[in-house]
Amino acid sequence: MTERIGVIGLSHLGLVTSACLSSMGFEVTAVGDPARAASLASGTLPVDEPGLPDLLARTPPTFSGDFGALEGAETIIVALDTVTDDENRADLSELERHVDQALPWLPAEGVVALMSQVPVGYTRALARRLREKRPDLRSRLYYWVETLVIGEAVARYLSPERIILGGSDWLGGPEAGHTPEPTLDALVARFGCPVIRMNYESAELCKAAINLYLAASVTYANALADLCEVTGASMAAMLPALRSDRRIGPHAYIRPGLGLAGGNLERDLVQLRELAMSHGTDAGLPALILERSAARYAWLRRAVDRHVLRDGARPRVALWGLAYKKNSRSTKNAISLRLLRDLAGRAVVTAYDPQVTLPPTADVRMASSALQATEGADALVILTDWDEFATVDPSALKERLRSPVVVDAAGVLDGARCRRVGLTRVTIGESP
Repeated sequence: MTERIGVIGLSHLGLVTSACLSSMGFEVTAVGDPARAASLASGTLPVDEPGLPDLLARTPPTFSGDFGALEGAETIIVALDTVTDDENRADLSELERHVDQALPWLPAEGVVALMSQVPVGYTRALARRLREKRPDLRSRLYYWVETLVIGEAVARYLSPERIILGGSDWLGGPEAGHTPEPTLDALVARFGCPVIRMNYESAELCKAAINLYLAASVTYANALADLCEVTGASMAAMLPALRSDRRIGPHAYIRPGLGLAGGNLERDLVQLRELAMSHGTDAGLPALILERSAARYAWLRRAVDRHVLRDGARPRVALWGLAYKKNSRSTKNAISLRLLRDLAGRAVVTAYDPQVTLPPTADVRMASSALQATEGADALVILTDWDEFATVDPSALKERLRSPVVVDAAGVLDGARCRRVGLTRVTIGESP
């Protein structure tokens, strides 16, 4: 008999979770907002994720706006993306509303796994709240660390490097045992990867620690890029050497950029900073990373002021990339919106993004293709590393731009090809 799994949440994380588990042969019912459930049932996806439409077409889970559809599931996975507010703090109200709606339908005996991103200490508090509201509930609650990466979410979910689980009393470590939970153990065994067990707080902190490391790597890369630009060194030339060092590694996240965006990394940094401050310990590292990230916008403003607004006139500017990163429709904390605000009244912008469309204004219009945006423009600014931008022939850009200037803040164009056709390419980590 096929095991039934219930998934709570119909946002990005919940959709990837339900689609992947369904493709593995489980009978999956995913519940959430009724309007979103109806939209999904009709084939409309709220996110763009490579591989997700194919999975949903081949092995579709059941989508429902009725939380009663969870009844009979042995395993419930709470996989609602955590909302961040304007100050990059976690807003857990929507998560708690979903859990409360599902509460009557949670299995009295079984497994509940929380996969949503939560602050340290939240899972233990949730376990107490569930017991208070459902005294008959003997299901074990676990924290399952999600590692969703936009653009790679399906591949990473189906072939994870490892699974990190938090339990109420697992101390962790190489000698740690765990109380067997046949349902959960059988589920995670299907992924064929190492399973690392620890207590709730360790698992919650581990999730934030991964993002802290990534954010620190970005800060490291940006510091090197600044030195490259003033010394004549090249970040592109250095990266292969850095990654060949086994202490750094071939997959090191050391690509320079314009700072953090999207909300998730920022949320975890804010959480760690406030967690450290509340316990009277050193909050310097997350605070420094947030400070340096905010300062990265200055690089873009200098480049635009020097190379795009240099004549004092009101130039026509082509802008490629509005989403905060490729394979996303999100503009949360996106540099593009900040730049458009700063250019208002100073330039006329023609923008293009494969997924994001902005309402036209006196200063901003949308193009239907990347090359159309550059027709007659005085300069091109690239802010998102969409794959299609890297395939554009620099000669085609030279033909369309009135002035051969490209501020490639995303680092997508080939510098040597740009030089050969006479394009001035300004990019992070390279001397002008």
